[in-house]
Amino acid sequence: MILVIGAGVAGLSCALGVADAGGEVTLIRPDSAYGSTRLAQGGIASAIATGDSPAAHLADTVAAGHGLVDAVAARQLVEDGVQAVRALIRAGMPVDRDTAGHPLLGLEAAHGRPRIIHCGGDRSGAVLHDHLLAQIDDGITVREGVSADSLLLRGGRVTGVRLTDGTTLSATAVVLATGGYAALYPSSSNDPTTRGQGIALAARAGAVIADMEFVQFHPTVIDAPTPGHRGYLVSEAVRGAGAVLLDSSGHRFMSDHDPRAELAPRDVVSASIDAVLRERGDAHVFLDATRVPDLATRFPQITSATRALGLDWTVDAIPVAPAAHYTMGGVATDLDGRTSVPGLFAVGEVASTGVHGSNRLASNSLLEGLVFGRRAGRAACGTWTYRGAALPELIRTADTLTVSPQLTTDERAISSAIGEHLGIVRDASGIASAARTCSFHKGNSALVGTLIAAAAAARTESRGAHRRSDHPGTDPKQARRTALTVKEITAC
Repeated sequence: MILVIGAGVAGLSCALGVADAGGEVTLIRPDSAYGSTRLAQGGIASAIATGDSPAAHLADTVAAGHGLVDAVAARQLVEDGVQAVRALIRAGMPVDRDTAGHPLLGLEAAHGRPRIIHCGGDRSGAVLHDHLLAQIDDGITVREGVSADSLLLRGGRVTGVRLTDGTTLSATAVVLATGGYAALYPSSSNDPTTRGQGIALAARAGAVIADMEFVQFHPTVIDAPTPGHRGYLVSEAVRGAGAVLLDSSGHRFMSDHDPRAELAPRDVVSASIDAVLRERGDAHVFLDATRVPDLATRFPQITSATRALGLDWTVDAIPVAPAAHYTMGGVATDLDGRTSVPGLFAVGEVASTGVHGSNRLASNSLLEGLVFGRRAGRAACGTWTYRGAALPELIRTADTLTVSPQLTTDERAISSAIGEHLGIVRDASGIASAARTCSFHKGNSALVGTLIAAAAAARTESRGAHRRSDHPGTDPKQARRTALTVKEITAC
């Protein structure tokens, strides 16, 4: 029996991979609206167009990752990704098409050419999720309304899970597909449940955790008048279609920071916005999409959202600010999802394959779930034997982080410390403050915050999504991944 924890693109792809390999699989699905896959707007990056190539997609992926992309992993992603996307199209996923019937391809930041397959304009994640769910048949057991509370171990091997309803399930392999940890931040585009719970479970089981300092902030999240409406993403594809960023005086500022202007990588655009906000003391900048042709038709979901917030982006520029969006860190795996703990696999945003380096290329996330989810499903059944080289190296270089379980938990205090001190720009004193706050509390959020702080403290440079005001330069000697294991001790 293979247990898959989570039912986003990675979890569904993994369960289908197990079924394809003839294995028995149970899919643990917390609830029907769980996860961030359904929130994805832009689409799936894939080099399916004439004149494009996996090699070109690979080059863009490596460039966006600022020296930390595992080229073997990224090559697997872009090459397998072409096959995965073509399989979706053959299976009838309703991709947007031009008048000749060819898939429409969008342009997003840091891509050298249009290669983003999308569905329903800006509903790509929801359409993909529905398409994969429709393939779940009677051969796959689904448990809804529960999630994993802890992993069961015997002799150093994961043998099952204890669920949040108190029951236990035994398994020959457990696959974590629980998403990232961006919702730990006070302002995030993610589903509020994505707080790194899978990473915490794996860390407590002894798994190597990698790249936790790299948190990607999406540059354009609607900064609505009421705090309760914060967090609605405006897709990268909108800037790809011609939208521009303006400061409070109406100046288009991105060309002052990078020659690629609004189509610079996300880390560059978010850092530029952050600099403008800090220099001026303004709460937000503005996204002007009023000159994008057929705006409401091309982006119907965003149009509805702006109208619900009392905004009309077809007429006026709308207020935006960066928000935590995607986390490159997670449970270190090889290219088949294997972790450093026997019997435990991880796929999707909860995993760290090295494919994204220090900054994920736009629209590579859904592709990652499709590609590595299927691979992990087959590997968990023992029918897929390739192992990547990155995991053994990380095991050899992992540092041990000692933590003492505490008696109290204050999720708001943890989130506030993470948001204030582990955001777009960090420094040593702030990182240490976040670490102290997290050390006062128990629970998954506190442990994940401690891991972010430890990795951020160890990287004394600025690279990709990790920027330190006290170490503004990039150090070539630190072009290596951060790897940690956790040792919990009883407090004295």
